[in-house]
Amino acid sequence: MVFKKNKYLTRLTALIILASCSITSKNLNLNSAKFTKENISKDFLEIYDYQSYFDDDLEKIQAAIDEEVLDSRKLNDAKILKRNYQKILKKKNYSLRLKPNHKYSNEIIELIYKLNLPISIVWDEKKQIILPKNLLSQKVNGFCSSIYDDAILSINEEINKNSNSVLIIYSEKYKPMIENLEQGNKNLLSIKYASTNFQEFSAKTLGIELSEKRFNKIANLNPNQKLNFSPRPRSDFKQIIIMLNPQEYKSMIPALRYHGGNNFKYLNFISSLEEISAPFQLLDYEDSLTPISTYLTSKIKNDEFVSLEKFLELGVLHEWLTVQILKQAGVQSAKINGVTGSIFYQSDSCTKRIIPLQKISANLISS
Repeated sequence: MVFKKNKYLTRLTALIILASCSITSKNLNLNSAKFTKENISKDFLEIYDYQSYFDDDLEKIQAAIDEEVLDSRKLNDAKILKRNYQKILKKKNYSLRLKPNHKYSNEIIELIYKLNLPISIVWDEKKQIILPKNLLSQKVNGFCSSIYDDAILSINEEINKNSNSVLIIYSEKYKPMIENLEQGNKNLLSIKYASTNFQEFSAKTLGIELSEKRFNKIANLNPNQKLNFSPRPRSDFKQIIIMLNPQEYKSMIPALRYHGGNNFKYLNFISSLEEISAPFQLLDYEDSLTPISTYLTSKIKNDEFVSLEKFLELGVLHEWLTVQILKQAGVQSAKINGVTGSIFYQSDSCTKRIIPLQKISANLISS
């Protein structure tokens, strides 16, 4: 697992939540340094994750600066990183006001425990809920857009690299998202998936069915003559965007590839990750492009997650929490190697997220 619960923390969390149910406002000073016996050794690049904060992080950053192996851009980034960590570690107390019976209260406490910062939690039943019920499809307070919207932006950027027509295969749930694809692109075709047979749907969608019917007509003209036949898929589009329910991907992509071969570029929506519970399951999407962060693929190689959906949800919570820390520490700007993508924080504006499209391959998920 990514976040390992010890028995003491679990019991402490349960007591806190239970106590908060009977007390309108309960203050808790949760300084994880008291529970941590030894600092976690992290490589310099891992510090960009903003996952936890220790004094020796500053030493690692300074060592990277002193080695003079960074180019000018990376050197400037390293200096900003050092300045941010100095501000974060210097602040003596952080405060969060949370609603005790909120859906994600337990997860937030665990994340705070890992941060190794002096954070005071004020439990307030009257606190307005600031986190949405769905952390992936809805925008989190302080961010410019939701993960779903950011995934659409990444897909838009990819399909706009050339002028080829694009086919969109979608389920009813994601029909509203189609409107967020490049509206100026007149070469978008869309087909709703409303079938139970993936092979038949794929054959019909890619034109294989019509190709076979044409062959049968030609063959019937002269039944005694043997003809070689290889059905050809449609050629009026080269890219296929797949926006389906999570459980439908595992059958749809292989079916499309069976009939379409390597004639198309397949782009998955982020919903394709939501029912992945083991790294090898991603191989069903091999050679397709998927919105997934470099941080997440590095963890996949180490098999450090229970499910990608849960991992992403925890990532959203951590990134929201990080933004609260950066604000209270007086940090002006930060680039974060986030769980959900590359996070760009600016104190005077909403926080942006960029999710890269990565090609799924065996090398991506194995070390």
